[in-house]
Amino acid sequence: MVSWVATVDRNVGRGRFARGLVPGVLWAALAACEIGASPSPAAQLAAVDDYVAAEMRAQHIPGLALAVLRDGEPLYVRSYGVATLEHPVPATPETLFQLGSVGKQFTSTAVMLLAREHRLELDDPLSKYVPEIPPGWRAVTLRDMLKHQSGIAQLTPPARDLLDLHHDYTDAEYIRLATSLPLDFEPGTDASYSDTAYVLLGIVIDRITGEFYGDLLADRVFRPLGMTRTRIISDTDIIPDRASGYEMGASGAIQNQGWVAPALNRTADGSLYSTVLDLARWDRALWAGAVLTHDELARAWTIDALKDGGSPLLHYGYGWEINSLRGHPVIEYDGNWQGFQSAMARYQDRHLTIVVLTNLSLCRVQRIVHTVAGFFDPEVAHFKDASDDPRPALTREFRGLIEDSQEGRLRSERLSAAARREISPRWLAALARDLRETGPIERLVFAEQRSTKAGLERVYRVDTREMVDFFTVRYLKGGVIDEVALYHEY
Repeated sequence: MVSWVATVDRNVGRGRFARGLVPGVLWAALAACEIGASPSPAAQLAAVDDYVAAEMRAQHIPGLALAVLRDGEPLYVRSYGVATLEHPVPATPETLFQLGSVGKQFTSTAVMLLAREHRLELDDPLSKYVPEIPPGWRAVTLRDMLKHQSGIAQLTPPARDLLDLHHDYTDAEYIRLATSLPLDFEPGTDASYSDTAYVLLGIVIDRITGEFYGDLLADRVFRPLGMTRTRIISDTDIIPDRASGYEMGASGAIQNQGWVAPALNRTADGSLYSTVLDLARWDRALWAGAVLTHDELARAWTIDALKDGGSPLLHYGYGWEINSLRGHPVIEYDGNWQGFQSAMARYQDRHLTIVVLTNLSLCRVQRIVHTVAGFFDPEVAHFKDASDDPRPALTREFRGLIEDSQEGRLRSERLSAAARREISPRWLAALARDLRETGPIERLVFAEQRSTKAGLERVYRVDTREMVDFFTVRYLKGGVIDEVALYHEY
C-alpha cells in the first residue's frame, strides 16, 4: 500500500502533491475532520485501510486508489494493490484509471460553459444541431439529455444489446443507430439513464465548436486546473502510469478487459483517464466555483420535476446523481467501462468528498465510497442492517408496496395526498422497470429509523441481483407514507 498526504497550493490550477507520510499535517487535517480522540487518528486510518483491504480481497479487486477530501483539500490519499497483474506494479495515487460514467460531469461542464457563452441554450432542441434526427425526436432538448429525461434509448444491456463494441462508428453511423429506435417516453415525462444521449451531446459540442469535445475539456478545464494526467482514452498512445483493466469471467477468474473499437473510447459518455490526485484538483475547483460558478453548479445539481409536476424515481442532475442521506445531500456518480469501476461522492453540507478508482469492472465501488465516508464523518455513515425492527408492521406494508409496484398496482389508503401525487403511475412504472433491470429482489430488510420534525423516517434495504436500493420512507403520524426516495448503490 502506498500512502500519500497532500499539500496543495491554494491557487487553483497549480496543485502540488508531496509524496510521503507527513504525520503533523495528517493529524491536523484529521482533527479538522472531527474524527475525535476516540479512536485515535492512527487507529481510524488503520480501520479505513483494513476495511478497504478486506473489500478488495472479497471482491478480487487488483488495484484501488482512494482520496478523502475536505473542501477540496486532501485529508487522506491512499493506494492499494497493483496497477497491473501481469507485471505487479503497485498502484499509486498517480495511477491512471478509466472513469467510465464519472466522466459525464465533464461533458455537462463543457455544455454549460458553451451555454454561458450563448453558443447554445440548454433548452435548444437537439434537432438544431443534429437535424438528421427523425420527426419523433423533435421535442428532445439538450437539457432533457443532460438530466436523463430525454427518452433517448440506451443501446446496451440490460435494456438492449444493439451497440457493436468492435465497430469503429463514425458520428453519422452512431446517429443512425441511435435514431433507429423510437424514444422510450415523451421527453420530460420520466427519467431513464442514457449513455446514448451523452454520446450525442459530444457530437453537438463538436459541431458547435469545430473542436473535439476532449480537446475542449483539455483547453478549458484540465490544463487550467493542473489536471495534467486527465485525458481521453487511447489504446495506441504510450501513457505512463496507466493501469490495466480487468473483468470477472464467467468461470469466476479475472481476465483482461475486453477490446472495444477506438471510436467508442472517444465518446462523451465518459471516455476519460484520470487519477485521484487530478480529481482532488477538480473537487477543489467545484468548491471554489473556479470553472462553473456556484449558481451554475446549483442549477446542475437540481432535480427537475417532470412535466406533470411529479418527481422522477431516479434523481439525475446534469452529469450527476442527486441523493440524500439522513437529510444530507449527496452529489455523486459511479462509472463502469472496459475493466474499470469508479465512484465519486460529495457530501455537500459536510464538506466531504470521497473518490475511489479501481481496475475491476462491476465491483461494488459505491459501497466502498459510502462506507469510507462514515469513517471520516459519522453523520454520513453507511446504512447498516438493524438487529431489531421497532415497527415490523410498517416493514410488511412497505414490502407489499414494492411487490405491488412490480405488478403496476398501488395501495393508496396508506399514502398521504402528497405521496399519491408523487407515486404516480409513471413513478410506479419506472420503479417496476428498474427492479426488472436489476432484479430479481433477493431480500428486503429494515435498516434504520429516526424521528424528524415532520414525523418518522425509516430506511429499507432492498437487495436485487445487480444493485442495492435504499428506500427512505417518511411517515406522518399514524404510519401514513408521505414520501418515498430511492438511493441506488452499486
